[in-house]
Amino acid sequence: MSEHPIAVIGAGWAGLTAALVLSRAGRRVTLIEAAAAAGGRARTVETDGARLDNGQHILVGACRHALSQMRAVGVNPILALHPVPFRLLMRRRVSDGTPESFLLAPRSTRTRDLGAALYEATRDASPPRRLLGLLGAWRMLHRPLTRDRSVTDWLQANAQPDGLRERFWEPLCLAVMNTPPAHASARVFQNVLRQTLLAGDGPARLLIPRRPLGELFAEPALQQLRTLGATIRLSTRVRGIEARGEDGFILTLQDGETLAAGQVVLATAQRSAARLLPALPVLDALRADLVELGARSICTVYLRYAEALPELPPLTGLLDQHGQWLLPRRLVGDPHRLAVVISAAEEYPMPDADTRWQRVGRELAETFPGLGQPEQGRVICEKMATLDARSGLDDRRPAIRTPLPGLYLAGDFCAQGLPSTLEAAVQSGQKAAAAAIIDGTPNLVRRSA
Repeated sequence: MSEHPIAVIGAGWAGLTAALVLSRAGRRVTLIEAAAAAGGRARTVETDGARLDNGQHILVGACRHALSQMRAVGVNPILALHPVPFRLLMRRRVSDGTPESFLLAPRSTRTRDLGAALYEATRDASPPRRLLGLLGAWRMLHRPLTRDRSVTDWLQANAQPDGLRERFWEPLCLAVMNTPPAHASARVFQNVLRQTLLAGDGPARLLIPRRPLGELFAEPALQQLRTLGATIRLSTRVRGIEARGEDGFILTLQDGETLAAGQVVLATAQRSAARLLPALPVLDALRADLVELGARSICTVYLRYAEALPELPPLTGLLDQHGQWLLPRRLVGDPHRLAVVISAAEEYPMPDADTRWQRVGRELAETFPGLGQPEQGRVICEKMATLDARSGLDDRRPAIRTPLPGLYLAGDFCAQGLPSTLEAAVQSGQKAAAAAIIDGTPNLVRRSA
């Protein structure tokens, strides 16, 4: 094994997880992050005198790897996350100004209770249409797809009523996949539904952060890494990676400094990973595949009100509006502020940030009587928040091990069967670290064999 440290490039949840697994195994780790704060696409930033997140993330009980990593760095999910039984409340403005509500709230996720809730939610359809839709929903959850297709085609093939598609399946798909249903992978979406809704009430429970995202994992993870002896370099951009055969790798940093590494875990977004791959023919196909995965953006609109806001549900879907999901910030100790998420934001362009938050504020005032207009707005957009989770996604995903020995990928884009989630990022980080440990310990391989 090389005497040089293992370099982990990227301190999002994937990179932090890989660095932690490696450090706990006794490996020397150097963690390098271009931003000033760790957390990647789930970090906390200081802005407007407040600690705001660069995106709103909701976990579910089925995110067992992510929850385990939180516990391992000393964060108790029971205290840090607000649990909500699986239920979706949607609100829509109508022409006379009276808000319309849609609620899907099954007593449990057991087939009987979930079916009863779906049947009730389609009461605007004829009884035969409702029964066909119910049978189709059962097939969607219980019959794994053998061939991928778009979510829109999948819903139509399973006779889902128009009202249920518009008010439940399609908003849920956009939130989970960050890709419009007309393009999103039905196979991946089905896998998420099966892992949550078919696994019991616990895995289906929504877990909404009570703390800024940085406190959930990134900040305590950095503290533990320092305790374990890892070298951490924030605000440090890697410009290139050169392979040196048995001598490992040479990393060139932004100021021309070089750093030797025995192995490298590349835990950046997929397009950044493609840019950083060494310029070797053996990696050309991988580089093209990473670019081909594409990217989707997410914008989070923060609205601040002069008065403390009235009590609102912890999560509300917004139908036929620029914003899609509303999360009051009261849970994180900020009763004057709301967060509104816009998934696949590139599909909903705005000329500037002020126009975006002002429109969201006006629509919320019409949807929630008495809310009033915000006094201040802030928009945080992540242009490459997720991969483009379109049909056929799993067939295009790269392996953790690259064709170049000693170079590994970590990121949600590697996680088979999952969209770009914190759970996917953590799983990929664990697998990349495990591969690096095995490959860097030849004697262990021989003993295991």
